[in-house]
Amino acid sequence: MEEIFFVVDSMNGKLAKWIRILGYSVKYVPSEEDDSSILASLGEGVLITRDSELARKSIRRGHRTLEIPQNLEEALAVLSKDLGIKLRIDARKTRCPFCDTPLELVKRSDLGSELPREILRGHRKFLVCRGCGKVFWFGSHYWKMLSTLSKVRGRKTQLA
Repeated sequence: MEEIFFVVDSMNGKLAKWIRILGYSVKYVPSEEDDSSILASLGEGVLITRDSELARKSIRRGHRTLEIPQNLEEALAVLSKDLGIKLRIDARKTRCPFCDTPLELVKRSDLGSELPREILRGHRKFLVCRGCGKVFWFGSHYWKMLSTLSKVRGRKTQLA
């Protein structure tokens, strides 16, 4: 499967984090950027936007572009259906939702003591971002994400 790179505009910051967690690289473009700088940053990437005008400009310039709905779950379903995005979290491929660096799976013994004791006691494996230093674990947020992805897979079948 080809490696897909995404450019996501400022209206889709939450979606950008989800795409990174699913293991795909995303350039998130802040709101200060205008349409021309967004399109210039595309390269071989795919533009993901809710902005119809930006989508039209991008398509006219020959870029791969996907205009998505506002609802996060519907947007993830469209990404999966139209671009083949896998709706599962693979700890070996996931990226930092904040800086896009690939995360490293580590054991509790490989961490320092920077996390609260109850977190260290309750988990054996962690994901570490060597880019921004954030540490993630498989807690309640992870289980909620899995539940959301399960719902999205149901929506995807309705889109067919």
